[in-house]
Amino acid sequence: MPATAADSRSDRRREYSGYALLMLAILFWAGNSIVGRAAAGADIPPLALNFWRWVTALGVFALLSGRATWRQRRHIVAHWRFIVPFALVTVVGYNCAFYIALQTTTALQATLIQSILPVLVLLLGLCILRTPVTPRQWLGVVLSIGGAALIVVRGDAAAMATLRIQEGDAWALVAVGLWAIQSFAIRWKPRTIDILPLMTALSLVAVVAMAPLYALETAGGRTMPANWTAVSYVLYAAIGASLIGTTMWNEGSWRAGAAQAGYFGNLYPIFAGALAILVLGEALHWYHVAGALLVFAGICLAIFRPARG
Repeated sequence: MPATAADSRSDRRREYSGYALLMLAILFWAGNSIVGRAAAGADIPPLALNFWRWVTALGVFALLSGRATWRQRRHIVAHWRFIVPFALVTVVGYNCAFYIALQTTTALQATLIQSILPVLVLLLGLCILRTPVTPRQWLGVVLSIGGAALIVVRGDAAAMATLRIQEGDAWALVAVGLWAIQSFAIRWKPRTIDILPLMTALSLVAVVAMAPLYALETAGGRTMPANWTAVSYVLYAAIGASLIGTTMWNEGSWRAGAAQAGYFGNLYPIFAGALAILVLGEALHWYHVAGALLVFAGICLAIFRPARG
């Protein structure tokens, strides 16, 4: 049957709500990046932070959606071929790689590397699904990455000369590659599983997979400190990033589409910079405003289709 005007409006509402969820997810993840960087200075091991983050998140998800997860258990088991690899790539792989990167690389390097997300998502779509990339989309990619780069180098082109690919940078590259896979693979989210039961299942798989990694890290002499700083970092990572941020990102990616979701990764340096201004008292400069305008212009070019006459 042909789509009706009501169906079209419903699809657009779902798409726009997805954009809003993606923006909020990036905001919470920007806060998580600050926590991850601060954890390095507080002698909190990266795998320990990720393990206790998801142990805590699993408890919260179980309280919120334990009954719903149990009711949908047959669907969850039936779709284990999606759930298990997705959890290993995203919840375990991405977060471990990102926390490890933040132990050694600079904020400039890590943030700049995150800006290549939309290019990776476009390439995945092009290589796997043969999704065509229009000149308008490529222009959007260039503008948004240019805006993100302007922010992270603070309007100083000479800062690019100081960039060096080190161990932490390599881990950041691994992390953004896994993030791109997450943004691309969410299109195959089972429709029969609601988002909170899905997150509960993903958290359970992640905790089981993280346990031996955490044990190896601890056996190697990197132990989790028992203090309120560590507790506060774990709580933010679990509730702010895992519960709120990841749920919003997965749902937003499903509503808006994987290709569109990839462009929102370039909002990360904007939100991270804004948090630095609000939380750390850093000054607002011209390149923050100019970079933000370029990123938003790029996103609009990439995801908003021109009206047809």
